[in-house]
Amino acid sequence: MKNNNQHIDEQLLVAILEERATGQDKLNFQNWIDATPENEEIFQKMLKIWKSSKEIEVFQRIDEAADWKMIKAKSGKSRKLNTTKLVMRYAATVLVLISLSLVYLYQTTPGFGKYAQSHAIMQKEQILLADGTEVFLNKKSKIIYPKYFNSKIRNVELEGEAYFQVKRNPNKPFIIKSGDAIIEVLGTSFNVNNRTDGTTIVSVNSGKVSLKNQNTGELVYLTKGEKGIIQKQELSESVNKEFNYKSWKTGVLVFKETPMKKVFADLEQHYGVKITNKSLKIDTLTYTNTFTNAKLDKVIEELKIGLKVHVSQKGNHLIISDENN
Repeated sequence: MKNNNQHIDEQLLVAILEERATGQDKLNFQNWIDATPENEEIFQKMLKIWKSSKEIEVFQRIDEAADWKMIKAKSGKSRKLNTTKLVMRYAATVLVLISLSLVYLYQTTPGFGKYAQSHAIMQKEQILLADGTEVFLNKKSKIIYPKYFNSKIRNVELEGEAYFQVKRNPNKPFIIKSGDAIIEVLGTSFNVNNRTDGTTIVSVNSGKVSLKNQNTGELVYLTKGEKGIIQKQELSESVNKEFNYKSWKTGVLVFKETPMKKVFADLEQHYGVKITNKSLKIDTLTYTNTFTNAKLDKVIEELKIGLKVHVSQKGNHLIISDENN
């Protein structure tokens, strides 16, 4: 199980910015930068704010000659300009700006302060949140969450797909923002799939889930075996007839007298391939089989034998045709 390892000590970042970091500090910083593209974005954001605050140029803005003329005109006598207060005034301004910058980053920037993030790019990830909730993050997905749940609610944001096993806490609802959907639970297990076209699908495995369209305010309650869909600002609910909605997590594909078009769609989704069917004889057939952590080659062989078809593969493209073609 993975606990987020992308955090970095704020004092180390300040040391880097002030160019007083030790060799080990620089090594730790570089390891953090290399860990994920988001860390580079975080640092660049902080660097921009830092440079803006430095533009005040404390000492260059103290025009001693101008200040001396002003004092001399008012007093009618020469005296040495006391620059200490001016320096302290500008220094205090810089300090306030830097402090506000750090507070802003702490409050809003995942990976720097109170929020953490995990970005599954090439492989799935399993994350344990501070409240004991388990999150299984699919490939090409990202989740942002607090390092600690100190408020009255538990808020996270999801891009992509994840399976949640929420630790029950009646006093602290667990709320997920994903696309146009706001999902609220107390403790349950369910799958959230926020697709690139803006569609969000919530499939409930246990317990009760509320699904709200944040654009229209429409709300439905889903229980075990049901799913809700928000698509083009429309919210719908139905019995979940999808056997394989969490196959990406379990590794198990189940087909029970499933129409071939649906079989191919599930295989495309699960293995990340494109399937072109040129065999008219199997269009009206159904298929029954179960694959458990099966490699694509094994699935292809099973299709050949069970359907009596020819399957050719060109990269990620499978072409199905009759055996005599």
